[in-house]
Amino acid sequence: MYHLNLLNINKKSIISLEKEIIVPKNITLISRTDLEGNIIYYNLEFAKISGYSKRELINMPHNILRHPDMPKAIFYFIWKNLLDGRDTYGIIKNRSKDGNFYWLYIKFIVQRDIENRPISFLAEGKSVQKSIINRIEPLYKNLLKEEKKNGLESSIKKLHYILNKKNIASYNDYILKLIENKKHSFLPNLKF
Repeated sequence: MYHLNLLNINKKSIISLEKEIIVPKNITLISRTDLEGNIIYYNLEFAKISGYSKRELINMPHNILRHPDMPKAIFYFIWKNLLDGRDTYGIIKNRSKDGNFYWLYIKFIVQRDIENRPISFLAEGKSVQKSIINRIEPLYKNLLKEEKKNGLESSIKKLHYILNKKNIASYNDYILKLIENKKHSFLPNLKF
């Protein structure tokens, strides 16, 4: 699948084609970061899908994969949970080295030492059904638009407002409900 993007750089329009990489259902992309988000481990599947070599990824910030369509507010909530010592979930659109993109449902796990102190974060990414992407993409577009217009704090508040309006406690709860039961009656009615 190809998506046409027009980028305006120095008053010149550049046309770029992004190809969606479909992550096979039977694989798990695994990465591990230090407490600052720098990659310290990843599996072969992660390397294949992202298109990066070991030299390019080890000790690099994980946000090297961040797609510009992803609102920073989502990462705010993920990092807040992790730094508070809680495992969390997300649906993330990543960018590969060659400029293509792929979607993942990710479980982020806080790894601890023998004294129960966080020492690293593990991310286990799986494929996401298109029906779920179709539900979450309008939310992300709305939050990104809000961020560009009014800043990160406004986008965070907007996500709280949208979720609270539908009686959903957190982004984490929203993701779990999307994944665990795609047929919740309130999900198709979320207005962004």
